[in-house]
Amino acid sequence: KIQNIISTNYLQIIISLVILLILFIGFQTYNYFKIQDIKKSSISFFDIIQKNPNDLSSLENLFDKDDIFSNLSKLKLIQKNIEKNNFGYVNDLYKDLILSSDLNILYKSAIAAHASYTFINASYYKKSDIYLNDISNYINNISDEIDSYFSVKKELEYLLIVTEIDLNKSQYDNNSIVLDKYNEIFNSSLVSTSI
Repeated sequence: KIQNIISTNYLQIIISLVILLILFIGFQTYNYFKIQDIKKSSISFFDIIQKNPNDLSSLENLFDKDDIFSNLSKLKLIQKNIEKNNFGYVNDLYKDLILSSDLNILYKSAIAAHASYTFINASYYKKSDIYLNDISNYINNISDEIDSYFSVKKELEYLLIVTEIDLNKSQYDNNSIVLDKYNEIFNSSLVSTSI
C-alpha cells in the first residue's frame, strides 16, 4: 500500500523534497552571509577602537548595521562623549538606543537607568533643567516588570524631583511631591533598604 502511494505521488514527493532542499539551502546561505556581516562589523568595531581610541567618530559608520555592534558603537560613543561633557550628542544616542531599538527589556531598562543617572548629573553640571523631560522619559522606559529595577526606578523618580527642586532653588521642607515620593519609597516592601 505504501509503495502504491509513493508510486502514484512520486512527482509530488520529488517536488516537495526539492522545495525543502531549496528552502534549506536558502536559509543556510542567508545565515552564512549574516554571520559574515557580523564578523565584518566586529572587526571594524575593534579596529576603530584600537587604532585611535581618542577619535571614535568612525563608529558612526556602524550605526546602520542591524546587529549588536551598532548598539555597542553607540554605547562606546556615549561613554566617550560623557567624558567630554558633550551631553547633547549623548542624549541623541541614548534616545536612539532606547526609543527606536528592539533591545531586550532588561537591556533597555539598564540603558534607561544609566541615561537617567547621567542626565541628573549633567543637569547639575550644567546647572540647567533642560534635560528634566528627557530624564522623565528615560525613567518611564525602565520596566516595571523587572523586580531588580523597581528600586532603581523609584530612586530615580525621587532624584528627579530633588534635582528639579535644587535647580529651581526651591525648598524641600514642605514640598508635598518630595514627601509623597519619599513615603512611597519608605513604605514599599519592594524597594531595597539601601536606597
